[in-house]
Amino acid sequence: MKKFYVVVISALLIVLAGCKSTIPVPQYVDQPVAQYGKEVSTSKDIERSIVRAAASLGWKTKVKSEGEILATLDIRKHQLVILIKHDDKNLTVNYQSSVNLKYDGKKIHRQYANWVTNLLRAIDVQNVTK
Repeated sequence: MKKFYVVVISALLIVLAGCKSTIPVPQYVDQPVAQYGKEVSTSKDIERSIVRAAASLGWKTKVKSEGEILATLDIRKHQLVILIKHDDKNLTVNYQSSVNLKYDGKKIHRQYANWVTNLLRAIDVQNVTK
Protein backbone atom coordinates (compact mmCIF):
# COMPACT_ATOMS: atom_id res chain seq x y z
CA MET A 1 0.00 0.00 0.00
CA LYS A 2 2.88 2.33 0.80
CA LYS A 3 4.36 1.73 -2.65
CA PHE A 4 1.02 2.63 -4.20
CA TYR A 5 1.00 6.04 -2.46
CA VAL A 6 4.59 6.71 -3.52
CA VAL A 7 3.76 5.88 -7.14
CA VAL A 8 0.59 8.02 -7.12
CA ILE A 9 2.35 11.01 -5.52
CA SER A 10 5.30 10.69 -7.93
CA ALA A 11 2.96 10.58 -10.93
CA LEU A 12 1.05 13.60 -9.61
CA LEU A 13 4.26 15.59 -9.18
CA ILE A 14 5.38 14.74 -12.72
CA VAL A 15 2.03 15.84 -14.15
CA LEU A 16 2.05 19.09 -12.18
CA ALA A 17 5.63 19.86 -13.23
CA GLY A 18 4.61 19.49 -16.88
CA CYS A 19 1.74 21.95 -16.46
CA LYS A 20 3.95 24.99 -15.95
CA SER A 21 2.07 27.72 -17.75
CA THR A 22 4.38 30.73 -17.47
CA ILE A 23 7.94 31.39 -18.61
CA PRO A 24 10.32 34.32 -18.23
CA VAL A 25 9.48 36.89 -20.93
CA PRO A 26 11.79 36.06 -23.87
CA GLN A 27 13.84 38.89 -25.33
CA TYR A 28 13.92 39.22 -29.11
CA VAL A 29 16.62 41.85 -29.64
CA ASP A 30 18.38 42.50 -32.96
CA GLN A 31 17.02 39.39 -34.64
CA PRO A 32 18.59 39.27 -38.12
CA VAL A 33 16.14 39.46 -41.00
CA ALA A 34 16.57 36.75 -43.64
CA GLN A 35 17.99 38.07 -46.90
CA TYR A 36 17.82 36.35 -50.26
CA GLY A 37 21.11 36.10 -52.14
CA LYS A 38 22.87 39.39 -52.72
CA GLU A 39 19.64 41.37 -52.88
CA VAL A 40 19.56 43.87 -50.01
CA SER A 41 16.21 44.66 -48.39
CA THR A 42 15.32 48.24 -47.55
CA SER A 43 13.58 49.28 -44.35
CA LYS A 44 10.39 49.70 -46.41
CA ASP A 45 10.74 46.11 -47.73
CA ILE A 46 11.06 44.85 -44.15
CA GLU A 47 8.00 46.87 -43.12
CA ARG A 48 5.94 45.30 -45.93
CA SER A 49 7.20 41.83 -44.95
CA ILE A 50 6.19 42.40 -41.33
CA VAL A 51 2.69 43.60 -42.25
CA ARG A 52 2.10 40.73 -44.71
CA ALA A 53 3.46 38.08 -42.32
CA ALA A 54 1.44 39.43 -39.40
CA ALA A 55 -1.77 39.47 -41.47
CA SER A 56 -1.17 35.88 -42.61
CA LEU A 57 -1.11 34.78 -38.94
CA GLY A 58 -4.10 36.84 -37.78
CA TRP A 59 -2.20 39.78 -36.26
CA LYS A 60 -3.45 43.35 -36.76
CA THR A 61 -0.74 45.91 -37.44
CA LYS A 62 -0.39 49.66 -37.24
CA VAL A 63 2.67 51.53 -38.45
CA LYS A 64 3.49 53.93 -35.61
CA SER A 65 6.43 55.61 -37.30
CA GLU A 66 9.25 54.72 -39.65
CA GLY A 67 10.84 51.58 -38.25
CA GLU A 68 8.10 50.88 -35.66
CA ILE A 69 5.03 48.69 -36.03
CA LEU A 70 2.50 47.92 -33.32
CA ALA A 71 1.10 44.39 -33.73
CA THR A 72 -1.94 43.00 -31.90
CA LEU A 73 -3.02 39.36 -31.74
CA ASP A 74 -6.49 38.48 -30.47
CA ILE A 75 -7.12 34.78 -29.83
CA ARG A 76 -10.28 33.76 -28.00
CA LYS A 77 -10.12 35.59 -24.65
CA HIS A 78 -6.43 36.45 -25.00
CA GLN A 79 -4.78 39.54 -26.44
CA LEU A 80 -1.12 40.28 -27.02
CA VAL A 81 0.32 43.63 -28.13
CA ILE A 82 3.96 43.92 -29.22
CA LEU A 83 6.08 46.69 -30.71
CA ILE A 84 8.32 45.62 -33.59
CA LYS A 85 11.27 47.93 -34.21
CA HIS A 86 13.19 47.31 -37.41
CA ASP A 87 15.76 48.61 -39.80
CA ASP A 88 16.99 47.04 -43.02
CA LYS A 89 18.88 44.25 -41.23
CA ASN A 90 17.39 43.54 -37.77
CA LEU A 91 14.16 43.28 -35.81
CA THR A 92 13.52 43.82 -32.12
CA VAL A 93 10.25 42.71 -30.54
CA ASN A 94 9.17 44.43 -27.33
CA TYR A 95 6.25 43.31 -25.18
CA GLN A 96 3.70 46.13 -24.79
CA SER A 97 0.62 44.68 -23.09
CA SER A 98 -1.61 41.64 -22.84
CA VAL A 99 -4.95 40.36 -21.59
CA ASN A 100 -5.30 36.93 -19.93
CA LEU A 101 -1.67 35.93 -20.50
CA LYS A 102 -0.65 35.89 -16.82
CA TYR A 103 1.94 38.67 -17.29
CA ASP A 104 3.41 39.73 -13.93
CA GLY A 105 6.29 41.98 -15.01
CA LYS A 106 8.76 39.11 -15.37
CA LYS A 107 6.82 36.07 -16.56
CA ILE A 108 4.14 35.47 -19.17
CA HIS A 109 2.10 32.56 -20.54
CA ARG A 110 4.31 30.13 -22.44
CA GLN A 111 2.27 30.63 -25.63
CA TYR A 112 3.78 34.14 -25.97
CA ALA A 113 7.08 32.65 -27.16
CA ASN A 114 5.32 30.47 -29.75
CA TRP A 115 3.28 33.34 -31.19
CA VAL A 116 6.26 35.68 -31.48
CA THR A 117 8.59 33.00 -32.87
CA ASN A 118 5.98 32.04 -35.49
CA LEU A 119 5.66 35.71 -36.45
CA LEU A 120 9.44 36.11 -36.81
CA ARG A 121 9.61 33.02 -39.04
CA ALA A 122 6.73 34.28 -41.18
CA ILE A 123 8.49 37.65 -41.56
CA ASP A 124 11.61 35.91 -42.83
CA VAL A 125 9.54 33.89 -45.33
CA GLN A 126 7.80 37.02 -46.58
CA ASN A 127 11.09 38.88 -46.93
CA VAL A 128 12.83 36.23 -49.02
CA THR A 129 9.77 35.64 -51.24
CA LYS A 130 8.94 39.30 -51.93
